Amino acid sequence: MRINNDLGTWSVRYLQSLQNQQVSNVRNSSQTHVSVTRNISTGTVAEGMRSQINSYREAMASTYNAIGIMNTAESGIQGISNTVQKMKELATQATSNNLTDDQRVRLQEQFSQLSQGINRVVEQTTYDGKRVLGGDIGNMEVQLGTNQEQMSITLPGMDLKNLGLENANLNSVENAQNALKTLDTAIQNVANTKNYVNTISEQLGNTARNLSSTMLNITSSVSSLNDTNAARNMMDLIKTTLLSQATSGVVSQSNTNSMSVLRLLG
Repeated sequence: MRINNDLGTWSVRYLQSLQNQQVSNVRNSSQTHVSVTRNISTGTVAEGMRSQINSYREAMASTYNAIGIMNTAESGIQGISNTVQKMKELATQATSNNLTDDQRVRLQEQFSQLSQGINRVVEQTTYDGKRVLGGDIGNMEVQLGTNQEQMSITLPGMDLKNLGLENANLNSVENAQNALKTLDTAIQNVANTKNYVNTISEQLGNTARNLSSTMLNITSSVSSLNDTNAARNMMDLIKTTLLSQATSGVVSQSNTNSMSVLRLLG
């Protein structure tokens, strides 16, 4: 499962709405007279909105960061899944008693190359400098809202050692049979981790959409501010919040052209 595209598309729609709201405010500013008393009231309301936005900023940062990690993990897990399946095919061939020595050597060479490929995937699957499938993430707490609600995420190491494949080889029929058993277990573990990541990704996607919808509601509230300078400042704060979180966590990784997002931001 990939949630990048949905959230990336949503972010663009959100920014379009935000831009339209700004245009509307600018047009209305030429028709609105604001008294000193109204300015004081508006300033109080704007400050309350600013506090709300800052509260959601932290939750969005935590959620989008986790989304980025899950998306990165999903990509690496798929690569490892494909590799262990190929290794199982080789191990199955190597259980035959009819192989010549040269044939077994060639199977072992391919098997070793695939094995090392798993470790390369683990080393290269990184997010913010951390190996997502190398045990660097460990247990991660994700803030889901402005209250104390949190989600605990754990990503296991998926290198050869953690998959139990560190010593697997096809040098003999017996070794190939043992490798086949170990690979069956590894394949199941990889599948379980993939399902876990998909489930967490879906939950995070729902959380991100809920948080962003709340930000959209705040945007609608900004339109009620009669002080166009205050409204414009609040819009800028919301845009900065969305861009800093959504672009780093979702939009930049989706099929949505990130330049179109930047153009929307003006």
